[in-house]
Amino acid sequence: MKSIISFIIILICLVHSSSAQDKLRVFQFNVWQEGTSVPNGFDQIIDLIIESKADIITLSEVRNYKGKDLHERIIQALAKRKHTFYGKYAGGDVGLISRYPVIKTEAVPSSAKTSIYAYHIELPNKKPLIVCSAHLEYTNYAVYLPRGYDGNSFKPIKLDKSGQPIPVTDIAKLHAMDAASTRDEAIAGFIKYAKSHADTDVILAGDFNEASHLDWTQETAKLFDHNGVVIEWKNSKTLADNGFSDSYREIHPDPVVYPGLTWPSENSGNKVVNWTPKADDRERIDFIYYNKENLVVKAAFIAGSKKYYVKGKLKRTSKSKDDHLLERDDWPSDHKGVIVDFDYK
Repeated sequence: MKSIISFIIILICLVHSSSAQDKLRVFQFNVWQEGTSVPNGFDQIIDLIIESKADIITLSEVRNYKGKDLHERIIQALAKRKHTFYGKYAGGDVGLISRYPVIKTEAVPSSAKTSIYAYHIELPNKKPLIVCSAHLEYTNYAVYLPRGYDGNSFKPIKLDKSGQPIPVTDIAKLHAMDAASTRDEAIAGFIKYAKSHADTDVILAGDFNEASHLDWTQETAKLFDHNGVVIEWKNSKTLADNGFSDSYREIHPDPVVYPGLTWPSENSGNKVVNWTPKADDRERIDFIYYNKENLVVKAAFIAGSKKYYVKGKLKRTSKSKDDHLLERDDWPSDHKGVIVDFDYK
């Protein structure tokens, strides 16, 4: 009898271990100048990493202020709280830390205004995984034109008699400003890099500073000051056409019920962070894409509170059914995070 019980216990442990190895949680997080924009921001970042229970965290706005490596600071702070993570600074203004060893890092061809770096992760299940951490150019922010604001100066383009910004709804002008950025070159460089690793699971996560063609639809044309614009933003479409799935939209395909907005977020510094004081500039600009080689999305969440800055005031997105994790009084960023749970096929 004892031998049978022992066998059952071993079997349960093996099944549990195998199951754990075939799951992966990824957390994309713009840390807003390394948390320096709010009081105790760095400590809040550490709290959120632990509470997220993420296996891999991609970071935007890495600065390494005063010559101090942000990765080392985060890993040491986590170690003091009995959490082991790996990672190192690879370049640009992005980063990544992981519960699993990072065996290689390399730059993905992009531009001086854009950072994409690839991190090769050694997983317990031994399946190859590359996670690319991205932060794309923030200027030529074409989503501001329909709201009546310039995408470079972030000031009203022209005011009507009542003092309200006049929307620019010409699709050609929107595409022209978008193309004037380096975001399309960055995505083209990533696609080329991903094709050179066609047999590997590849995840692309980051702050894209650009909207998705899945969000600016006929159904959302009257929401968030889109002012009737329906547009196929090209970089999200390019990723989709090359086999990369928008994990959040895959789980939550309705952009009205699940807008998934990530900016401009409520923050613990109580700083008004939207740049269009007379418009609603809420947008989903933080993404986690993947190539569906072996991974399957099981769940997708927005990390942070349900409040955003709209015309200088905090407002909750009405009718939204987005699942929010890590709803806290203190939040160190002007962005929400994105958390996605994957299973291996």
